[in-house]
Amino acid sequence: MATNYLICDNCQHKNTVTSERIVFCKGCQKKLANNYLDWKKSKFNSSFETYVDGLNEYNESVPKKTVLENPIQKKNPVFKSSISSPSKTSLLFIATVFIQLLIAAIIIQSTDESITTVGSKISYQPSLTSNYLDEVKWGTYPITQTLSLSVPFELKESESVLPCYMENYITNHKSSKAEASQSFSLTVEKLNFDSYYKIQDADFVSLNDDYMNSPGVDVLKEEGLHTIIKGYNTYVEHGSYIKDGNEYLYENYTLTKGDEGIKIILSYLKHDDLLCKYADIVTQSLLNNKQVI
Repeated sequence: MATNYLICDNCQHKNTVTSERIVFCKGCQKKLANNYLDWKKSKFNSSFETYVDGLNEYNESVPKKTVLENPIQKKNPVFKSSISSPSKTSLLFIATVFIQLLIAAIIIQSTDESITTVGSKISYQPSLTSNYLDEVKWGTYPITQTLSLSVPFELKESESVLPCYMENYITNHKSSKAEASQSFSLTVEKLNFDSYYKIQDADFVSLNDDYMNSPGVDVLKEEGLHTIIKGYNTYVEHGSYIKDGNEYLYENYTLTKGDEGIKIILSYLKHDDLLCKYADIVTQSLLNNKQVI
C-alpha cells in the first residue's frame, strides 16, 4: 500500500497528504517540491490516486538532512529583546518614551490648576461660569418698531440705571434687563426727552450699567465709533473692567433719533468662551443693516 505522506526536502517534515491542495510544508511553511498541483503538470496520467501511489518512491529519494532545531521558532518580542541585550538604539528609545511621559504628566497637572493673571491677581474659577447654563432661554425682544434684539436670557422690566435728575427731562421711560449669575448682563433703557434737554448730553452717552457702577470698579474705555443703526444715530463705546476679581468686557450703545433715546449696555465675563459667543449673537442682532459713517 502506498505511503500517504510527503517528506519536505527542506526540513524533513512528513506532511500527511489528504487532498490535492497540500502545497506547503506544515513544518517550515515552504513550498513542497513534489506537491500534487506541480506534479500533475508534467504527467500524462495525472490522477490523484496515481500521485499518492508514487509518494513512497519519491520519499526514498529525498536526501536525508540532520535537523538541528525546529526551523519555526517563536520570535521574541522586540521590547523584551531590547531589554535582554540593550543597544544604543534601544536605550535611546526607552529614554525618549520616559521623557515624553514626564512632559505629558506636567502638562496635565498644569491644565488642572486655576489660571491666575500676574499683576491684576485675577483668578478664573470654572464655578463662576457654570451656574448660568440652566438660565439660558433665547428669545427675540422688540425694542422699537424697527429694532429688536436676540437675547440668551429673559429680558424683564427692571429698575432704571438713569441718574435721578435725568428723570425730570424724560417721558415714556422703560427699563429692561437680562442678567445671569453675575456673568452676563444686558441693560436696555428706552425713553423720550423733552425739549429742554440736549439729547447728546455727555451724561447720557457715558451712562453705565449696574455691573460697571459697582463700588471699586475702574472702567477702561477704548476709542468709540459713530455709526447708523436702522435710522438711529449711534455711538458705540467698548472696553473692559474688573469686578470682584473677575475681568469683564462691555459694549455701550447710545442710539438717538429726534427726541428718542435708547441705551443698550452689554457686560459679560471676558474669559468665558460661551458667553463671548452669546454676546456676539446679541451684537449681530443689533448691528444688522448698520452703516458706518
